Amino acid sequence: MRTYTVLSMGDPCGTSPEIIIKTVDALSSSKDAAIVVSGDAGIFRQTAADLSVPLPFSCFAETEDELRAAEREGERFIFFSSSEIPLRDFGYGKVIPEAGEASYRALEKAVDIIQNGLGSSLVTCPVSGASLSAAGYKEKSVHELLRIFASSDRLENMLFAGNLNIFGLTHRRSLVSAIAEVTREKIIEEIIKIDALRVSPYFDKDKPLAVGSLNPQYADGSWAGKEEAEAIIPAVDITKHLGMNVIGPIAPEYLFANGARGEYAAILVMTSVEGFAACSAAAPDETLILSWGLPFLRIGLVGDAGLSEAGRGNAGIKGMLKAVSEALRLRDSSFMA
Repeated sequence: MRTYTVLSMGDPCGTSPEIIIKTVDALSSSKDAAIVVSGDAGIFRQTAADLSVPLPFSCFAETEDELRAAEREGERFIFFSSSEIPLRDFGYGKVIPEAGEASYRALEKAVDIIQNGLGSSLVTCPVSGASLSAAGYKEKSVHELLRIFASSDRLENMLFAGNLNIFGLTHRRSLVSAIAEVTREKIIEEIIKIDALRVSPYFDKDKPLAVGSLNPQYADGSWAGKEEAEAIIPAVDITKHLGMNVIGPIAPEYLFANGARGEYAAILVMTSVEGFAACSAAAPDETLILSWGLPFLRIGLVGDAGLSEAGRGNAGIKGMLKAVSEALRLRDSSFMA
């Protein structure tokens, strides 16, 4: 039986239906691609009609038994209906409870499909926090939802683009609050977590984990801010003493250039915004998220739900094509060991 990659619809009022339709169509000639899409069939049909593009799915399923049968028959592009929004409520760019509920159910069912042995890897589109909130959910991101659906409290996200593999010490914080979290203990804890991931063949064990400085003036060691002196330098020294292959702190003007040349196994930055900026510059439209700590491979698109661009037919698929390509390349579970 084929090995299937599962694509989870993001917000149905955003660009994810358009992106998924275009991506599956572009992969129709690929012999390696076998995809299950979890989403709202009515919205996908409406989007295809509005954009005058054909639906590229060879089969539609509404139950796991139907999905299992379709996979046994060797269907390559299968749509699994995980919700049904009344079309009278639908509108491109709208923030509505029905959209939040649909994106929640699409991701929940995508995880179920994989955990029930009907898929091997997951590719996610961004969800709308506003729509999820309107639907009554306190979770506002794919990351938060995956923690629930996969029952994982070890979830660790990594940005990757080209040769850059970037972990962030802090996430979804204002800059002021992020800086307050730059402590020796937190950095040591994060370095230990990342070092534990390096058992995976994904990482080059001969290359170090590079830790970035927080203050841009820190370059050659002649000057260091409070965060370097009290937190980052001691944390690096302690983890080195514990036998970990770690270097730093390294100033941003050297850190990302060296990383793009492939000099590091991975990079730890103090604020996630640094990682997003570096990856976006290194590979425009192709920055992706790889989640560690799940019982399956997950690759996510970076960005928002695309509410402002929905329905125009202009959504690009470069990122989604890259995500599916990486899901195929890394689908061997040993990469996530």
